[in-house]
Amino acid sequence: MKSAGIFKSQFLLWLGAAISIAEILTGTLMAPLGLMQGLAAIILGHLIGCGLFLVPAGYLGAKLNQSAVGTAQMAFGRGGVMLASGLNALQLVGWTAVMIVNAQLAMNSISGKLFNFKSPVLMATIVAILIIGWLLMGNQLLFKINNAVVGLLVLGAGLMLAMVFMTPATHAAVANTANMTFGQAVELNVTMALSWLPLIGDYTRRVDRPLPVALISAGGYFCGSLAMFTTGLLVVLRTGQSDVTTLLTQSGLGLIALLIIVFSTVTTTFLDTYSAATSLANLTGNRSINHLAVGVTVVGLIIALTVAMTYYQNFLYLIGSVFTPLYAIIFVTYFIRHATLPYWLNFIWWVVGIGAYYQLQKLDFVGGTTLLVLVGLGLAVYLSGLVVKPAPIVHGLAS
Repeated sequence: MKSAGIFKSQFLLWLGAAISIAEILTGTLMAPLGLMQGLAAIILGHLIGCGLFLVPAGYLGAKLNQSAVGTAQMAFGRGGVMLASGLNALQLVGWTAVMIVNAQLAMNSISGKLFNFKSPVLMATIVAILIIGWLLMGNQLLFKINNAVVGLLVLGAGLMLAMVFMTPATHAAVANTANMTFGQAVELNVTMALSWLPLIGDYTRRVDRPLPVALISAGGYFCGSLAMFTTGLLVVLRTGQSDVTTLLTQSGLGLIALLIIVFSTVTTTFLDTYSAATSLANLTGNRSINHLAVGVTVVGLIIALTVAMTYYQNFLYLIGSVFTPLYAIIFVTYFIRHATLPYWLNFIWWVVGIGAYYQLQKLDFVGGTTLLVLVGLGLAVYLSGLVVKPAPIVHGLAS
């Protein structure tokens, strides 16, 4: 029964993480492909992102009782953990700001239509306060409330999807959206899942039965994200517009729509802030994770209120370029070679992988750039072990 409770909580935790405006907005970018190709890109991208990255990363966290970034020690040493922690904290502060901005824009759009009232500062602050409230709850209370809220969000997401199908179809504005190839669409799906890669181990590290927990966690995200991306795709294809808030206000959901946006943002972003704090703890030695997470939320709020959020796709690609080669090396080290190359050589391969990511984007591979980097760099690291004598790893850490 205890295991069943853990599985349920992990599934709902990651299902809630996937239910967000950011996922829907990214799904709208698939519209130039049309329905069938768009759905194919969404499914393929999620299979790659969840199956080849989130599952093994979640497994490592549970198996080694390490944070997601902490597993980098086996291939990069303590210096690698510090660097990966800094990069992860940086991208998660960015994600916190992005999520708060997306939420306040959507909230203001709905509030403006319902009450003729808009205030970016107030809306963003409300979201930040709720995130902090989530962070300061005890674990038992958090999971109970989070599970209940996620259940309601699933109903709300179902209502949104129903509203999309009930809206009369029009294709007027689809042609005006930016061009996108199938390979680019797959890559956007992969990188959205990949943005959770440095986090998932933080939430599986203290649970037993590593493989089932990893599969359940990744499965929760897969189901929720697939539904959100599909909703975004259908919104554009059926209504001709990419602004989901317009659909929500016209649907008659009113305050329900507002609450869906607020709490979907909270259930997603508190994961970001907690994992950013975990990474910062690696850097600072401060064990007050919740207090660090509150600080991350405040910094994210300040960035959201002062910095223009543009180049969203480039932000996702940046995450892919850094963390794909990092985890390709970690996966080969642990799962295939069971030994590590010298740290300096792994660092070189990491830098090579980052550069290769941007070069390989020019190929527009049908399976996305991330898959090419994973396979190509993984093979290079493996073959390097035939030339340079690897060192054994003990209990997942370099000896």
